[in-house]
Amino acid sequence: MYPPPSPEIKGKLLQIEEQLQLAIQDFPERIAVDRLKFALALAKFVRHQIDLDATVEQSIPESRGPRPRPQQ
Repeated sequence: MYPPPSPEIKGKLLQIEEQLQLAIQDFPERIAVDRLKFALALAKFVRHQIDLDATVEQSIPESRGPRPRPQQ
């Protein structure tokens, strides 16, 4: 899998979310708001996915050797 994300990455994603929330309040144009909402949803998804991946990896027991290959 991937190495665990650094706290800085999660902090930056949270900062992006906060800035996008402020931008959504400042932009009255519909197209700009739709794009900002999409970017906000993407940042939230990535941050939550990082948390979910970390939770899943913690619940997987350590393997004791190489995994057997499936028979062909």
